[in-house]
Amino acid sequence: MAQSKKASATTTAFGTIVVLISAVGLAAQNVVSRVFFVPSTLFGHIDFGGFITSAPSNVVMLLAIRMAMMAILLSVLTPWLYPRTFDDVKRLPQSPKLLSAAVSSAICLFLGLTCLYTSLSKVPAGIAIAAFFIYPAITILLSRIFFGQRLRPYQLTLMVIISIGVALTNFNSTTAVDSSSLIGLATGLSAGLFFGLYGIFAERCLKAKSSMLHPVPFSLVTFIGVSVLASSSLLFIPPISVSPVAWPLIFSTTLFSASLTLIAYILNNFGIRYIGAALTALISASAPALTALFAWWILQESLNLQQSVGIILVTLGVASLSLKMKQH
Repeated sequence: MAQSKKASATTTAFGTIVVLISAVGLAAQNVVSRVFFVPSTLFGHIDFGGFITSAPSNVVMLLAIRMAMMAILLSVLTPWLYPRTFDDVKRLPQSPKLLSAAVSSAICLFLGLTCLYTSLSKVPAGIAIAAFFIYPAITILLSRIFFGQRLRPYQLTLMVIISIGVALTNFNSTTAVDSSSLIGLATGLSAGLFFGLYGIFAERCLKAKSSMLHPVPFSLVTFIGVSVLASSSLLFIPPISVSPVAWPLIFSTTLFSASLTLIAYILNNFGIRYIGAALTALISASAPALTALFAWWILQESLNLQQSVGIILVTLGVASLSLKMKQH
């Protein structure tokens, strides 16, 4: 019995560390995404970043490259993660409802990431992610509309807390609100809306009653779908304006960001296996606070007391909401 308890404690500790590393990876890639658009002094000593402007064509181009890299990396790893990945993808057209849900997921992910990148290019990383992380509350509202799920009192309370946190983070009484800040807030909130829709369609794929898609082939389909959508969009928006000398830095930094994201995704799935979805969601909800911390440490971006309180409220609200949702 003692050995069993010790083994269980070891598994929990290992799983917690794995999920925490995953959360750190996602927070770090949020900071990396901001570096593409904003010249920064890394750790107060190294001048780096600002490779491209926040023009829509540049944002979409960056998204197309990143998602293509993630699709390639995931394809290489599929023999170890889920060997039947490509067989499942080939069978997907045989299930029209599943295919339409997967395509809808890719569309929502494309729109959500485009908005999130734009937000990160306009406002400090911690503020952008705090606005974006209103999406769990949006997902609950959409679940009420699409699935008829009843709203519980604690959900409404926590949604209000998250909204107050977002307001405190973005509306600073000591600083005038300019057009860039408003665009950053609007696109951050829009990213949350599209990610909420993405979650609805993803649930239809991953939890379908008649047939369901494994997370690995589902991710591969959405990565490829986003890359195709982004590449196709470049045909209809203004031309890309990138200096030739910036391309090597763009590709190398994008590869680093894509690798961080994919590793974080894999570690998160392993964390669910070891410690369960509830504790995993609770730890993952630390993303706004971790992003703000990394932005302060790496990019030297500072937040005032009001904004810090706002990020704390968003983090606690999302953590509580995630934990409660997994318990029901």
